[in-house]
Amino acid sequence: MQVNIRKAELQDLAALKIIEDACFPEAEAATLESLSERLHLFPESFLVAEAEGVLVGFVNGAVIDEPIIRDAHYHDAALHNPDGAYQSVFGLDVVPAFRRTGIAEKLLTALIEAARQAGRKGLTLCCKEEKIPYYEKFGLVNSGRSSSTHGNAVWYDMILHFEEEKRGEQMDLKIILASQSPRRNELLSLCIKDFAVQAADIDEKAIEERILAAAGQGTFLDTATELVETLAREKAAVIHRENSEAMVIGSDTVVVLDEKILGKPVDEADAYAMLRALAGKTHSVLTGVSILWGEKEETFASETKVSFFEWDDRMAKGVKAYVASGKPMDKAGAYGIQEEAALWVSGIEGDYNTIVGFPIALVDKAIHRLLTEAEAEK
Repeated sequence: MQVNIRKAELQDLAALKIIEDACFPEAEAATLESLSERLHLFPESFLVAEAEGVLVGFVNGAVIDEPIIRDAHYHDAALHNPDGAYQSVFGLDVVPAFRRTGIAEKLLTALIEAARQAGRKGLTLCCKEEKIPYYEKFGLVNSGRSSSTHGNAVWYDMILHFEEEKRGEQMDLKIILASQSPRRNELLSLCIKDFAVQAADIDEKAIEERILAAAGQGTFLDTATELVETLAREKAAVIHRENSEAMVIGSDTVVVLDEKILGKPVDEADAYAMLRALAGKTHSVLTGVSILWGEKEETFASETKVSFFEWDDRMAKGVKAYVASGKPMDKAGAYGIQEEAALWVSGIEGDYNTIVGFPIALVDKAIHRLLTEAEAEK
C-alpha cells in the first residue's frame, strides 16, 4: 500500500472532519471551525496521510511554550506560538478501516522529525491509559495523570524530550547503576533508557564505624550526611575501577533517629524494634548519590523528614505482619514508604523519592551537568 504524508490543505477540511468524527466521541472531537482555525494557524504541523490517493488519517497540534498541554490549548488555537519550545499533538487520527497498517506510526514519526528539524525541545501529547504503551514505543515518557478534563475523560501526559535523546546519541555512553535495588532501577529509567546494573560489594559496617569514630564538631546529621555520601562514592568507585569509560552511579540510604543510624535490620526482631522506635516521632531519611565519570564526580546527599503516627494496637498488628513478609530486611530503617509502611506515615517534608532511595530529580540534573560540561570541553 502506497502511503503519502504531506501537509494538510484547506480543500482537505471536509475529509478531515469526517475522519475526526470517526475517531473520537462527540465530546472529544474537534469542531469543523476548530479544524479550520488550526489549518490556518499552524499548517506546518498539520500533516495528513493519503493511501492510494485517499485521505485516511492526520496528525496536528500547536507549538506551545511548555511540555504540558492545557485545556486552553485545545479550545484556543491562537495560543500557538511559532517560536515555542514544544510541538504538541492535539490528535492522531486514522480511519478504522486503515488502522494497524502503520499509518499512525508514519504520521507521528513525521511530526516528531519535523519538530526536531524546527529546533523544538520536544513533543508532548495527552492520551488515555490504554494508549500509554503505544506512545512509549516512540520514546515518549508517561509523566502521570494530566490535569486536563478535555471531553470529560481521564488523560495522561506523555512527553518526548529531544535533549534526552541527544544525550545517548552524542555520547555513546555506557551508564552503570551500582545497585541492584529495583526501586533505584525503576527511578533511573525515568531519565535514562539504557543502562546496566552491577552491584558493588563494600564493607558498609567498617565505613560506618570509621566515619562515626572520626566525627568532628558538627552535628550528628552532618556526620550522617558524610557517611551516606561516602557509602555512595565507595560503591560507585568499586564499579568505576573496572569500567573506567563508563558513567557509574552509586547510592545509599540511611535513616537517622535520635542521633542514631538505622541501617538495614539484621533480623526480624531488629526490624520490629526499628519500626516501634519510629512510631510517634519524626526521623530523617538521607540518600547519598555519587556519579563518577572519568575524572569527573558529582556527589551529594538529599534529606527528607518523615513523621510516623503514634503506636497503637492496629499499627502493632500491621508491623508484625509486615516484618513477617520479609520486606523490611533490605531497607534502611526497616521500611519502604511505597509498601505497607505508607499506612503509618503521618507526613513528610522533602522529596518523596529520597525516602524511596533515589532522589531522581537531583540525579537527572547532575547527569545533565556532567554531560553539558563534557560537551563544552570538546
